[in-house]
Amino acid sequence: MASSSDRTAAAYPLLLLLLLSSSPLPCSASAADSGRLFPAGVQYEYESTTTVLAGGSSDNRDPAIGHRVVGRLLVANIWPATDTAGDKLLMLHFKSPKLQTWSKKSKNDVNRQFIDRKSRIDRFSDQPFFAHWRNGHIENLYVSSTNSLTEENFKKGIAGLFQFQLSNQHAVEYSTLGECNVTYSKINQNIVSKLVDGCVLPTTLPPEIKHPDKIWQGTLRSKREGLVKYNHESLVDVSLDEYHEFSTSFMNEVGASVSSKQHIELKETKPNDDVIKANTFKEAIHQLEKQLKLKLEKQNLSLKHEVKNCKHYNSCNKLDEVVYNYHDSLLDSELGKSKSAYGAIKVVDAIVNSDTKTIKKVLTDEKNEDIIVQLYDLLGAALNENSHKASMETLDFTNAKSVEKIERYLWSASINFNPKIEIIKSLLAITDENLASKKIADTLFNTVTAMASRLARYNHTDTNILLSGELVVKTLEKLEKCKLDDDECILTYIRALSNLKHPLSIEVLLSFAQHGNRKTSAYAMKTIKMFGPGLWDSRVLKYCNRIFFQLVKEQDSSTRTIALAILLESNPDYDLLKHVVEWLAAPGEEYEIKQYALELLKEMANQNETSARLLRTVLVRERLNHYGSMAQRGLSSCFSRKFINYNNITGLVKNSQQIYSGVTKRGSVDIVLEHDSVKYDLCSFGMFTTGLGYFTSLYDDSGKKDTSDEANLPATAGLELIVFGVHIRPFIMFSSQGQLMGHVWAGTGSDKTPIIQGISQMIEHLEYVPLSNGITAELNVKGMLSLDISGQIEMSLWNKNAQSVIEKNGGVSIQGSLKLDTDLVTDEVDFSLITEGLLHMHSDAEFATKIVLCMRIVFVDTNVTTIVSKSEKVHGLPHKSHTTTTRTHPVSGRTFALNQMVNEFCNTIHSR
Repeated sequence: MASSSDRTAAAYPLLLLLLLSSSPLPCSASAADSGRLFPAGVQYEYESTTTVLAGGSSDNRDPAIGHRVVGRLLVANIWPATDTAGDKLLMLHFKSPKLQTWSKKSKNDVNRQFIDRKSRIDRFSDQPFFAHWRNGHIENLYVSSTNSLTEENFKKGIAGLFQFQLSNQHAVEYSTLGECNVTYSKINQNIVSKLVDGCVLPTTLPPEIKHPDKIWQGTLRSKREGLVKYNHESLVDVSLDEYHEFSTSFMNEVGASVSSKQHIELKETKPNDDVIKANTFKEAIHQLEKQLKLKLEKQNLSLKHEVKNCKHYNSCNKLDEVVYNYHDSLLDSELGKSKSAYGAIKVVDAIVNSDTKTIKKVLTDEKNEDIIVQLYDLLGAALNENSHKASMETLDFTNAKSVEKIERYLWSASINFNPKIEIIKSLLAITDENLASKKIADTLFNTVTAMASRLARYNHTDTNILLSGELVVKTLEKLEKCKLDDDECILTYIRALSNLKHPLSIEVLLSFAQHGNRKTSAYAMKTIKMFGPGLWDSRVLKYCNRIFFQLVKEQDSSTRTIALAILLESNPDYDLLKHVVEWLAAPGEEYEIKQYALELLKEMANQNETSARLLRTVLVRERLNHYGSMAQRGLSSCFSRKFINYNNITGLVKNSQQIYSGVTKRGSVDIVLEHDSVKYDLCSFGMFTTGLGYFTSLYDDSGKKDTSDEANLPATAGLELIVFGVHIRPFIMFSSQGQLMGHVWAGTGSDKTPIIQGISQMIEHLEYVPLSNGITAELNVKGMLSLDISGQIEMSLWNKNAQSVIEKNGGVSIQGSLKLDTDLVTDEVDFSLITEGLLHMHSDAEFATKIVLCMRIVFVDTNVTTIVSKSEKVHGLPHKSHTTTTRTHPVSGRTFALNQMVNEFCNTIHSR
């Protein structure tokens, strides 16, 4: 057996090996290798090429535009450091720079050639700049004054090529790209690859604007990689390539891309006698300034942002000129069309760059009287300090004649995803004033609550959360002061709670749902459903169970069906599904609510495979899969259909029609987009009626007399709209039998009549992409929605029939640009998407002896047009190139079937 001393002696080599393996050998080796590079007394001459190309997205194959800068780069270490820290003082001198662009004579992209252009690059100062280099990192630059930020940033891009490591390792580097994670991998003895990712933007860039919902942001894909080749004393060849591509979430081919390639190649080596003798780096810089008679400014590699906007070029389009140019696009007749949305973007851009005085001048111009309400739409879309001030100084909240203009401004502002807290407080102060009408009061309070809710959700600061919480308390206090029989007051503040979406309001809403009258209970239940599954806790589900099964008291049928919808969307268990299906088979319930409940079960099974399997299990085990439960006879329906399935986006149209006495008691058509398993509510159009009991005897052939309150309610009909999750006040068409008959005899609905119109901003995106070459790409995208919902109805008491159509027309325009703007040249790619969504609801009814009702939901044929324009301008010269590509994609329309009974009615009517 070995002694203790023998074992200790034997352990020494192992201990030494462990110590060596845990020490940073790769870094030391890298430092040693890089330390041998660029010895003092030698000058290296490189051929330098920096190329920038801009074009459409990868799905757009049209030739790119671009330019490149070529020249000779002289590099020398002019300070032989006496310490061992690895410090070097590199002199970098860019000589004979030339700007080159594509030759117009080139016929195709493969054989295109760059040719020299006269440009402002000739004004670049012929002065060297200096880099403090330490073990592969650029600590700082020392630069004399330059003629432009373009030149200064270009030099930083050149210096960034001399940041490298020569061994396998991960590093964090600071460069023109910001703070980035860099991975170095040795390919062979003298070649190292460089992969850059995870960059944090420099703080020198302006703030970005990004919609918090990813579907409205689009996608930016980036790739940065390089290659370093070296020999025993210098870099032989260095390249750094990067590619960035932006595309909208809706179509891959709508977007833009930019690529940059920096490349230096060693051409010649010469002796260099310009060597500074100094003991410290600081002393070396001091001597250098004396020698060159220059003042050198110490800088890091962060880019200095070049503000290149219309104010910089003194080329801002005046608001009155823009409004004049797009006046016809904003007319009432163009609402709901892409032309309206396209012109709106141009006007909003001009509003953002205008002061309050200019905006007020346009608003008060008599030539704009026919588009004045559309202009207030666009002021709400712009929603900055100047536009809001102009609106408040021109709108009179105490004048009943201003209702339309006020509401249009408020509706547009309520949808804006990036409201300012100062504007919210300004509007909040008006809510306590004497207003011209209840409509304004309703819309104003709902706008304030919607804006505060968005601000708190999207900009999660303590101040914003506090404001939202204060508004919840204020809304609940106002709701408590409403008289029990004042439905209008109660519903105003329930809608406000639906906009706030705050858990503090759940208890009050549940109380109204269970104990309120038919109108308030349905609204409260609908509001809870709008909150979404995130707020449906066990207490909510317990209340929904009581309400649907009427365990406490008889409930309104609308309230019950909404409660059931919540239960079925909350991963229902075996017992719940069993009780629902048993209830379907039980006698005594009105058959339309049973039909609607069955439709909800079918929709649940279509959307959730787990719940579908559980439902099948219940039907088999409990022997409930029979005619009595699964074959109801009503007209009520609830379904969803896909109308888009492209690019990871699913578009759904959801239809809900709860029928009572042959007419729609409560119905809605919702447009929902799904992206990466997240749902976005685009628009919900609902209708409600009461007291149309004239049709009861015609439709209900059961022989039973209706004794419920439904039959004795006054004749009313109204419409309600939810846009981007914001609840708009309802529109009442008639509220008594007299008003209804007045419309019938006067034929006031025979002509197409607008229900709601407006223009809103749905996309605003501003992003900066710094390139390694020193240029910053600016990505700017805006999208507008022009909405026109109108209706038409014809009724003949003589022929006992009626026809109606409700048209939901939406014009969409998305416009974006990728701009590379410098003092030398501007390259720009503009891209746009223009389309229209036309959803029409047709109803044909006959009621001579028995009601026959045919309903159809139709998506009308449309087109999606994409446009990509590329332009290049060399500043100081007439040279300019411009190309435009337009493509049109037809989208076929479709008609959605409701159910078998409605199909049979449609066949009966149309066969005549």
